[in-house]
Amino acid sequence: MTAPRRQSGVGMLELLAALAVGAVLLLGLTGMSDNSLDELRGQQAAYYQAQVVHAAERYMQAHHDEIKAATPTAAAVLAVSLEQLRAGHFLPAGFTDLNAYQQGTCVLVRQPDATAAPGKFDALVVTSGGKPIGDKDLAAVALHAGTGSGFISVREPAFARGASWRMDTTPYRGIACAGGAAPVLQGTAADAGHLASNLFYDGAGQLAADFLYRGAVPGKPELNRMNTAMRFGGAALVATGDSCLNANGVAEPGLAMDAGTRTLLSCDTTGHWNLASSWKAPVEAWGDLPLAGSVRGDVRMVMNLSRAFTFDGAVWAPLALDKDGNLDAPGEVKARNVRALQAIESEGTIHAVADIASERDLRAGRDLDVQRDANVVRSVLARRIEASSWMAAPSINLTSVKAAAGACHYWEWSDLEGRSVLKFPAGTVVMDADMRPLICGQDHTFRYANGNYTPN
Repeated sequence: MTAPRRQSGVGMLELLAALAVGAVLLLGLTGMSDNSLDELRGQQAAYYQAQVVHAAERYMQAHHDEIKAATPTAAAVLAVSLEQLRAGHFLPAGFTDLNAYQQGTCVLVRQPDATAAPGKFDALVVTSGGKPIGDKDLAAVALHAGTGSGFISVREPAFARGASWRMDTTPYRGIACAGGAAPVLQGTAADAGHLASNLFYDGAGQLAADFLYRGAVPGKPELNRMNTAMRFGGAALVATGDSCLNANGVAEPGLAMDAGTRTLLSCDTTGHWNLASSWKAPVEAWGDLPLAGSVRGDVRMVMNLSRAFTFDGAVWAPLALDKDGNLDAPGEVKARNVRALQAIESEGTIHAVADIASERDLRAGRDLDVQRDANVVRSVLARRIEASSWMAAPSINLTSVKAAAGACHYWEWSDLEGRSVLKFPAGTVVMDADMRPLICGQDHTFRYANGNYTPN
């Protein structure tokens, strides 16, 4: 009877021992879990701080002259908020206002000696409010917070310190960040448990690394200059005529390369990638004008002709004179003066509103039609002269010789005019062999002035 009771007492002791061991293990696991969560929170806070520090560096580069003007004395402190960094695209639009400890962050910038060292700034990227970081975690979090990282501890709340620096926070105290009511730093225990990163900005040349800067850097024009050929790839290779609108549908100015022709394109006001210039590299001779790779509107100079040609989509056409020196104008050609060293030929009409003057001969293959007077200084030579009204002259020299009773006023074929013409019409005056005048009468025969076939 007594043996079973002793065995049940032993079993109870074993159960209690097991429960005690389990409780100890549970406490240990809980502590480990809490430590792991604290480490993750610290890592997130450190990464957050590093992002703000990087953004602050770029902000000071971009706004160097503005910061210099806003901090004319050592006592002047400029506060830059996260909202300003987001507005300037130095931080993403969705970057939160609080870190993992619910602390806010502000950038405080001052110019310690504007006279002896103008443009050299001291800046603190410091957190405030939220849950203070415990001393056992504070140094570890700051260690991973990037350039110039440090902290403010409970033991020295009036100082910020990092691995290689220690700074009195007095010059930065009493300044509220934009949108905040309380000062960021007060020099009291409220400052403890917060991160503080120190940026020693020595002017425009501090970060003169081998990079091309998008914005102007005062005093450092070389930071905006390329020293090697620029290669295009990826989205910078496009096709002429493609849309160049950005994500907001705006045609921002930009450059790209045509993937096929390798010509430089610009984003024009219509929102398309188009040629920045239609003029292409010159060629030596007409036969060197390329068809492959040419697009409609291209223009090239042919050096040995000193003439320009444009590509119409199929062939190269002259802008003015063609390769043979001819001017082919489908419309009108207008000029103040036209001087031809040889001939001016027209397959149609030559019309002048004013005079047509010639220092030598004026020849017409067919008729010469004069609406008003024809003034001839010397002779008028013609096979026939007809006057619909009257003719006046001091003298007339008649060279046609006919005989009395000879035929007149008859039709005869003219090879010159290609038709039949009326020969010696009635009223025509000619001379006989003795230089006496004969007149073609109504009977279509020549008679003397007395109306007979004999002069007397």
